[in-house]
Amino acid sequence: MNLNGIWRVEILTMYDWEPRATAYFKDGAYWGASSRHYAIGDYAVEDGKFVANLKLVNHGQSRILFGKKDNVIEVVMEGDAAEDKIIATAKDRSGAHLLQYRYTRLADLD
Repeated sequence: MNLNGIWRVEILTMYDWEPRATAYFKDGAYWGASSRHYAIGDYAVEDGKFVANLKLVNHGQSRILFGKKDNVIEVVMEGDAAEDKIIATAKDRSGAHLLQYRYTRLADLD
């Protein structure tokens, strides 16, 4: 499955899915950003299973994420991928904190 493209990133909160960032997937490389953070890493998809290893870096005002108020957090995301949607659970390296993410394809890469 080819995930190369630009994706909307949302996080599940107690209120519903909220926009978080925009991500760019290209041949196993992952880049994402918002006005307060950026994410870099790699991803793989096999038989509809999505796995990403990411470093999240806050460059704006730090906020609590994954139970921490750190400027750099490493996470692993695992979930199910379809052509235009990915639902994944992200956990920090300790595995103690989980967040649900949803990706929706915005554009393909030529």
